[in-house]
Amino acid sequence: MQSRLGKAWDLVSLRSKLTGLSVALIGLLLMVSSLGTVTLLRAYLQQNTDNLLTSTATILAQENPGLIETKILAKRLNLPRLPSDYMITVLDARGETVYRIMATEGSDQAFPNLSALSVQVAAVTGGIPFDLDKTGALGEVTIDEKDSWRVVAKPFRNFAATVVVALPNSSNLELLRQYRAIGGGFGFLLLALSGLSIWLTIAQALRPLREVERTAQLVSSGDLSQRLFERPGNTEIARLNRSLNSMLDSLEESVSTRNQTLAQMRRFVADASHELRTPLVSVRGYAELYRQGALSKKSDVQEAMSRIESEAIRMSSLVESLLTLARLDENQKLEATSTDLAKLVREVIAQDAPGKQKITLTMLSLSRAKIPSDYKLTAEVNEGQIRQVLVNLVENAKRFTKPRGEIEISLGQKTDDEVILEVIDHGEGIPKQLRDKVFERFYRADNSRNRETGGTGLGLAIVKEIVKLHKGRIEVKETPGGGATFRVKLPTQHNWV
Repeated sequence: MQSRLGKAWDLVSLRSKLTGLSVALIGLLLMVSSLGTVTLLRAYLQQNTDNLLTSTATILAQENPGLIETKILAKRLNLPRLPSDYMITVLDARGETVYRIMATEGSDQAFPNLSALSVQVAAVTGGIPFDLDKTGALGEVTIDEKDSWRVVAKPFRNFAATVVVALPNSSNLELLRQYRAIGGGFGFLLLALSGLSIWLTIAQALRPLREVERTAQLVSSGDLSQRLFERPGNTEIARLNRSLNSMLDSLEESVSTRNQTLAQMRRFVADASHELRTPLVSVRGYAELYRQGALSKKSDVQEAMSRIESEAIRMSSLVESLLTLARLDENQKLEATSTDLAKLVREVIAQDAPGKQKITLTMLSLSRAKIPSDYKLTAEVNEGQIRQVLVNLVENAKRFTKPRGEIEISLGQKTDDEVILEVIDHGEGIPKQLRDKVFERFYRADNSRNRETGGTGLGLAIVKEIVKLHKGRIEVKETPGGGATFRVKLPTQHNWV
């Protein structure tokens, strides 16, 4: 389970998290930098002090101690010009102070206890600088320690005595304390300014995310037309906005398509119910008349049975068309074979019955010329489905063709990768504004006329779905002289993946 600290961290805003982490990192870097600088400064100051002490002690150790006592060496070294805190002490072999020389009197610095120093100690130290507190204890001096001295002790070259040169650490320590105080104050000021700058910078950088949040809220409330500002460049925010806009475009298109599909489905269900209700009511009415004995004459019974049979056939045709559309809506895989379309058209013409209207079918080329009997036009199609396309288009043309009229079926190629089939009638034609609607399910420009001619309103919808399955196109145009021409374009080959 998530800890309380983790839960509390999750409640913190992104801007606060980024600012806090950035300030913490800057503070850590300032701390490390300050510690490093103090260490280097202390080493530099100590090295400078050590150089002064060592050079002075080396000069003094080469002289006679008596010269120092008689001030001759002091005059030669010009000691009054040395720093005022200098202390020079000469110790005898027992470690007792013979005399002490101060460049300037009046210093309030407590003198170190030099009783522990002797010629042997000086020999062991070998002129190496060391720290000594006022009690005479040796050791490293901390930055807060007072009354400590930096000392160099060297034995005289030819005498059993030791010269001790010392400088107090107080001046160096005070400089380090001042630097630490100033550096700390400057560091806190820099940290505060950095935190404020980071806070404002992150706020500015996250402003586009607030725009994303606002847009998302509007989209969630149902306004799918909202879009984010398209920022130039290839920054993270620009790419995010482009991706989200693309997603919103797809979402809006999907929702629009879904709404259209639902509307079509509702209309389809309502139309299907209406179309099925009409023959069912008719069948039920004649059956009720027969049951009640209202059809006493044999001719009336035969008429009723004929109407019942006619409505049953119409209802069966409607159900069969609905099942065909349902199968096509399943996006089934196209089972195509190489088919001679010219032969298929000849078979459709041969199997067509002229009927009472004595309508004839003629096969022509795209240029309206007669086609030789041995003409072939091959394409990869589903033969049964394309046969149904031709039959449905022919039946549709018959409904609007006058008795003893003629319907032409033309076919041919304009390019190697596409074949064209046309079914041409010379009836009333289709108004331009209705040409796209004729392929909708149950659409009728004149409902009463279509019912009289036996149409279900699904034939052209089936044609459209079959052509779509073949990755082809279908269009309607006006026949010269009047009528409608349905043109189907199909690819000659399919690239199966």
